[in-house]
Amino acid sequence: MIAYIRGKLDEITDSGVIIEAQGIAYEINMHRRAIANLPQNGLPVKVYTHFQVMENEFKLYGFIMKEEQNLFRLLLTVSGMGAKGAMNVLEAMAPDKFYRAIASQDEKLLITIPGIGKKSAQRLIFELKDKIGETRVNAAVHGEEPWLGDVMDALEALGYQRSEVFPLIMDLQAQGKMSDRVEDNIKLVLKTRAMQINR
Repeated sequence: MIAYIRGKLDEITDSGVIIEAQGIAYEINMHRRAIANLPQNGLPVKVYTHFQVMENEFKLYGFIMKEEQNLFRLLLTVSGMGAKGAMNVLEAMAPDKFYRAIASQDEKLLITIPGIGKKSAQRLIFELKDKIGETRVNAAVHGEEPWLGDVMDALEALGYQRSEVFPLIMDLQAQGKMSDRVEDNIKLVLKTRAMQINR
């Protein structure tokens, strides 16, 4: 309904900001990580928004980046996840880091988010792993390491699904076994995958 608001930053409040646009002051809920990246009071600002209609109230949630707005709306599709929980996710980590955590099924990283326990982390992975889409997985991949995109592309050309090998690559990387050489990384992933299948 309201895609974004462009105006003057009038005030930073305990829960967000007030932006004046064409004589109207909009009260917008924002997380602290986003607030920290805002300009000084009185300067122009553009904030992407999500307008939520509740039974007894209306609220505007704001984001500096459109990708945060998209992730917020995606999180609201998860069962049991409300606006407060979605804002906790965005305050804790940037979208690309969250997408990597989902794609690699990294429960340990997800439970570092305030309000997210083991069961909630498992639910996030279960409900979002097929929703995040190739575009978001690609963004997560190419934002990690220079060689990672090439390795994923090569494995996909060999017939592997990204959701199948990405968790394996993340595990190998966490163990310090991946290098900057694309060819060596591909061989290591294929060898490790073959060992998993033959168990």
